[in-house]
Amino acid sequence: MSKFKKTAKLIIIASLIACFALVPGGISAEEAALTPAQEYAVKLAEQNKALTVDIASALGAFDEVGLAEYKSYVKVTEILMAAGFKVDQSAADIPTAVVATYGSGKPVVGIYEDYDSLPGVGHGCGHNLNTAAGVTAAIALKDTMQALGIKGTLKLYVTPAEEIWDVAPVVAGAGFYDGLDVLISVHAGTDNVSEFGSTMAMDHVEYKFKGVAAHASAAPQKGKSALDAVELMNIGVNFLREHLIQEMRIHYVITDGGAAPNVVPATAASRYFIRGPKYPDVIDAREKIDNIAKGAALMAGVELEIGFSSGIYNKVGNKTLALMAMDVYKAVGAPSFSEEDKAASAKLGFATVPTASFKEPTGSQSFGSNPIGDVTWKTPTTTVTIATWVPGTAGHSVEAAAQSVSAYGFSGAVAGSKVLAALAMKLFTDGEALAAVKAEFDEKMKGMPEYVGKAMIPEVAYAEAPGIMVDAAKGLLTVDGAKTAFEEKPGDKLLVSSMAGAKLAELVWGADAGQDLAIKLQAAVKAGERVKVSYVNAAKGYTWFYGYVHAK
Repeated sequence: MSKFKKTAKLIIIASLIACFALVPGGISAEEAALTPAQEYAVKLAEQNKALTVDIASALGAFDEVGLAEYKSYVKVTEILMAAGFKVDQSAADIPTAVVATYGSGKPVVGIYEDYDSLPGVGHGCGHNLNTAAGVTAAIALKDTMQALGIKGTLKLYVTPAEEIWDVAPVVAGAGFYDGLDVLISVHAGTDNVSEFGSTMAMDHVEYKFKGVAAHASAAPQKGKSALDAVELMNIGVNFLREHLIQEMRIHYVITDGGAAPNVVPATAASRYFIRGPKYPDVIDAREKIDNIAKGAALMAGVELEIGFSSGIYNKVGNKTLALMAMDVYKAVGAPSFSEEDKAASAKLGFATVPTASFKEPTGSQSFGSNPIGDVTWKTPTTTVTIATWVPGTAGHSVEAAAQSVSAYGFSGAVAGSKVLAALAMKLFTDGEALAAVKAEFDEKMKGMPEYVGKAMIPEVAYAEAPGIMVDAAKGLLTVDGAKTAFEEKPGDKLLVSSMAGAKLAELVWGADAGQDLAIKLQAAVKAGERVKVSYVNAAKGYTWFYGYVHAK
């Protein structure tokens, strides 16, 4: 017997002993198809279910919308750093984007989750459950890799603002998904199923026109109507529809249509969503629509400016990975719901709990768009839906939000953590399975254009960095210790700079840490000027790009 075979045999035996030690009675019938390494990871995820519930409950209570997930960010990053992960603070210069890494070398397996809530609804998409499952799974995997000597790199992506802005594509464009072999995720829902379908690629564009104002009745000849250009553009686009492929979807709203009928509008604007089954389809339509906008401006005698412009790619499904995920999910077992869970459901007015049955995956075309599409152009990906809500629950509803902070919603998150742990461990340890996943990806990407990140996040999307204020008139930086997301200690720093990088202030905390403070700025700023704020944690040795504030 070779040294390698002896080592492998010892690892397997050690794994089996550890698994039997973890749970009296050994491997359950539902988990019989799992390998010893998978079983080990699943048991660790189960043992950490209190952590899953803690994270899901906390994020649910924080209820933070896109790009304002400050408390959630601190909660997640502190847990990951304490567990031994290297955390890229404010990944891609997005204050609440998290990328955590453990290990080195190949294979590189990633877990992706979101953690923003819905404005006015709460966690109606269950992102608190998704992230709780992802964090616990990552910790279980890291501990399994250490215990069993499994090589590779594990990455966890916790992404803000999935509901309202294209953050995942920005993170992808910054290179954080480069070198990734495979990416997996779980998502709250009403079914137990994986997916390999596609979504629509999309460009999100603002067309702004500038004309000349005049009295619409007394001197119309002196005016140049920007609104005329908007309307002419819309007419042109509507005639364009019959010359595009059937699957294209184009929709628009007029965001600036003038203020009074008796004034020729000097400004007008419209915002377009241009969708197609693949990004090259969008590129083709976008070029035509841009030309229509230029023609409309010429006809109306006004100027055109293409303002905000962002793009996301279609999702490239991976059937091999989706079916593998489904097999793993069935081996792990669907969520089991206790009497406490049933009582929680009844209290919410439901007659049942989420389903324990499985659906078979399909590769259907969705006519919606999803920012994760960009990532699927860089690495094979699948998402496993976990039944966390009772059948018939609509996503993005108050009913879904209520269930996402319920006892049985948390049980679903625990199940999700085990599915992620088992699936990732298979991808780490089964080279043939991973090779098959990558082979399908390579085949689908043949002939496709090189990925180029198109997404952007507008300035107005970012929340003001909490607890920080810049007073332009007084030349002061003020810190409200009760409102900051970080817990400053003596020796920590707060750095404020202009958008160009010029230093405006440096605050070093001493015994006054945690108190309200005000210091003079080192240079003048104008009211409305945007500045950058960073927090330096001296003890832990990291710098967090904390965000932006506008001088008052």
